[in-house]
Amino acid sequence: MIPEPDTSPERLSVLLRLLDDDSPPVRQSVESALSAFGGDVSEILGEIGAHPAESDLELLSTLLLPSRRDRLRREWVVPAGGAEAVLDDWDLFEALLRSVSDYLHDGVTLRQPLGDALDLLAEELEVVAAVEGAAGINRALFESGRFTANHREEDHPANYDLAAVLAGGPSNALGLGLIFLLLARRLDLDVEGISLPQSFLCRYHDDGHMILTEPHMKGRQLSAEDLAHRMRRYPREVRVVATRPAAPGEMLVRVLEELATAWSVRGVVEDAELMEELLATLVKMPF
Repeated sequence: MIPEPDTSPERLSVLLRLLDDDSPPVRQSVESALSAFGGDVSEILGEIGAHPAESDLELLSTLLLPSRRDRLRREWVVPAGGAEAVLDDWDLFEALLRSVSDYLHDGVTLRQPLGDALDLLAEELEVVAAVEGAAGINRALFESGRFTANHREEDHPANYDLAAVLAGGPSNALGLGLIFLLLARRLDLDVEGISLPQSFLCRYHDDGHMILTEPHMKGRQLSAEDLAHRMRRYPREVRVVATRPAAPGEMLVRVLEELATAWSVRGVVEDAELMEELLATLVKMPF
């Protein structure tokens, strides 16, 4: 009978003391032992009251990364239909986004899982949603400055660690739009996403009027004329896509494509190839 791997706080304490030993045999042994923790030791670190130096935390996160990659592969369960099978399955969509978020997490910083963070935010804004609808949520999330855009690094992979975004981190146009859409579904609000190159809009109705907003631009409203002006710059195939709401499967593909590009331009080949591997489960050809 194969013994269960030791993931006790005591075992982690021992491994932390060995981080300073950079001899290859010890480093390999530590990394092997850490693999049993599934890529995340943040809760155990808090439990044992450990406060490693910043350099040790960075090293620990790096050593945990292979396990996070393995966990993402295990959790990535997509029906045979690929992206079309995720077309309207918001529960599956959120589950896959959660897996991506967990993979992007550093594994050492304590934070709430994506679903729990969304539940708490929905509970907090329940009255706002009931009284003011989607317009009130737009104000509470973006016009207020509570969630901010990462204009300096719009292609940074961390933009899609949505659990970190909900904890106060910045994100790009799509990341902030996803927060709006996922929260709106919890609050039974009719909000749609419009996917545009380097942008993402959210559409809803307020007092009988259709409203377009840009979450990454502090939730500002975009007039139909402004949208039409933008559309004239896009190729026909982009204009066709922008006339309808973005489906969950399409948004998931965009997340993975942008992550693959982000890792590739940074020379992180293994993570770029992992994103391409996941993309292959969704599409056999470009959308």
